[in-house]
Amino acid sequence: MRIYKKINSRSFITLFVLFAFMTIMVTSVLMFSNKYDSSIALTHTVFGFGLVLVVFFHIKNNFSALKNHSKVNISNNKRKTNIALPVVTVFSLVLIILSFNKMPPMLFIYEWGNALRADDQKLVGEELTYSVVNRKETNNQGPTITVDLREGPYFAWPQYAIWIEDMKGNFIQPIFVTSKLAKNNFVNQVTKVNDDIVFTSHVFLSGDVDLRTTFSSGVFPETKNDRARPESLPVFLHKNRSLSESKSLIPDGEDVIVDSFSGATMTQSFLLTSTLKDETMRPFKVRLEINNSFDFNDYYSSDRFPDDPVYSGNGYSAQPSLVYEAIVENDENTTVFPMKLIGRGHHSGQDGEIYTDLENMTTALELIDRILIEVN
Repeated sequence: MRIYKKINSRSFITLFVLFAFMTIMVTSVLMFSNKYDSSIALTHTVFGFGLVLVVFFHIKNNFSALKNHSKVNISNNKRKTNIALPVVTVFSLVLIILSFNKMPPMLFIYEWGNALRADDQKLVGEELTYSVVNRKETNNQGPTITVDLREGPYFAWPQYAIWIEDMKGNFIQPIFVTSKLAKNNFVNQVTKVNDDIVFTSHVFLSGDVDLRTTFSSGVFPETKNDRARPESLPVFLHKNRSLSESKSLIPDGEDVIVDSFSGATMTQSFLLTSTLKDETMRPFKVRLEINNSFDFNDYYSSDRFPDDPVYSGNGYSAQPSLVYEAIVENDENTTVFPMKLIGRGHHSGQDGEIYTDLENMTTALELIDRILIEVN
């Protein structure tokens, strides 16, 4: 007799549901509290799909019992009270609403997980250090805003800008801009020794490129216009231009941003504190755009857009910028707002649109681990 004929289907389904639940429970705890790897995530996902598939058969085998549990009965002489269905429904909806809208106590659980994973990194010898920058403006009367950015594994010499918009998308004020972009001061342009070389991976982090023989010594453009990098942070640059009457994205001989909002690139996790001009403006958007040169991949290779003079030039823009956003709501009881990735900029800075297709982005997605915005 074949083995499958000796297997009781009800027993198989019940035991698999139990085993899958235990596996998902363990992997969930590991993913919540530790810096997990792809093996744990894959195991969690596979058993999740398996559980979804088998649970339909479990429901079929236990449909009568489930039907009885779902009946709503009010106490009388014959039947006991059973209001489990409406109670479970309301309870589940409350959990979904609180989680989806990042409200306490769900947000506290999320932050607790971040703290546990940070501690785990320290335990394995990876020290978590922060740069702390205070950019409060004494003349500004608005609330204090703190940007808590935790670096990802590919956070290496990026350019980034943080700014405020109203809900209609109007540019309100910058919070912080790296000085090279703010002063239009990209002074070192490297050139390839051999134009036939094609980059398909991160030049500085892959270890596959001998930099000494690949690039010639840097050149220093005389004018700021020749130093311009419109592809670096195109969304921010186009937004910032809306504050002036200039038709140029980066005016020659002028700074893009005043000194009070610019500073040296922080090359590690940072806590940045600033103040807003308007004390009554809520809701509003906080946006961050970030980009890292030389982070090529198979799609955004150095020969992807040969007819684009910006992309194929000496800026080595590679993967385009990424844009993160947090919406600070009217509810003053909520003070912490996680930023979400909402899209990317144009690969050569031709416009200020945010493109939502991210399927060809790879290492750029790991520039940042997470960003939290705190408003007081």
